Formats: sequence, C-alpha cells, structure tokens
Amino acid sequence: MACNLFAGFSIDCRESVGGVQTVYIIENSALYDASGNSRISESSGTVTAMTKATGKKFYKFEVPRGTASSENGITSSIENGTFFYTHKVTFPINDRSATTRNIVNVLAKNRLTVITVEGDGTARCFGRLFGLTMENSTGASGVALADRNGYNLTFSSQEREDFLVVPANIVATLETPGT
Repeated sequence: MACNLFAGFSIDCRESVGGVQTVYIIENSALYDASGNSRISESSGTVTAMTKATGKKFYKFEVPRGTASSENGITSSIENGTFFYTHKVTFPINDRSATTRNIVNVLAKNRLTVITVEGDGTARCFGRLFGLTMENSTGASGVALADRNGYNLTFSSQEREDFLVVPANIVATLETPGT
C-alpha cells in the first residue's frame, strides 16, 4: 500500500535565519520510566508534554553566535525497504578548565537527548528514542592568540523518528528538576 501524501510546500516570505542559540542536554534515560515508556508525548511532530525522572533536568549550554548547528537527514535502502533518520548537533565550548574537561568526559560516556533553540526561535528535540552519542570531538589550544582554546563537540544518532518541535512553554521548564 502506498503512503498517502497530505501536503505540499510553498515558498513563503524569507524570514528564517540559521544557527543555534542554545543547547539543552539531558541523559536519554531520564526521559523514560522504569518500564521503558517514554516521558515525552507528541502529536504530529510537536511535543505536547514532557516529564523528567525525579531530580533530573536539562543542562543549558550557551553557545557563541555563529558556531553551533543541528542537522537531520534520512537514509534509506530501496533494496531492503527501510529508512532511518540521522540527527547531529555540533557546538563549541570556549574553555578547557578542569571543570569543563570533566563535563565533556561525562557527555562522552552518555546517551543524550538534546534540545536546540535555533536562530529562528524554534526549539527542536534530537535523539529522543535512542539518544545521541559523542562523535569525534576535539579540545585544542589553537595556534594564534585569537584561536579557540576549548572544545568542539559533535553528537549524532540514528533514530526511527525525526526531530520533534518543542513549544516555548515546555522549553521554559527544561531546567526545572523532575519530581
């Protein structure tokens, strides 16, 4: 049976801007209950409700303008009749202190769910089902005085579903610990 098309696309006013303003990160497991059920409800690609495990919260990572990005893609196999989505979030941290080193090491060991607030004000949730993991990432001193002395972090996942849009009222509660 064919999948039914339900909409087209028209070019609208050029009002979109690129980039990522803020990144919020939580352990993927904090968004599932003890039975493995998701604590995120959604409808038509938009989050309608989100609860976090007791004491868990999203951690906010501010990023310098023009340095962070998010991507989503589709990979398919005609031969196997399969497809999946890829998610990728990349951002820098302009610091290489011991505290930042420890934060980066914990991020590298986890499966994460990431919410980005993008340049157009839209928040998007990546890695909801399986979690993003850190890819090749670097910490470096730079060469010249104006070079970054810090980390450039990249996280990616392969997901059964694409990103979800997160409304502002839910974004406002991300840093509040779950109860």
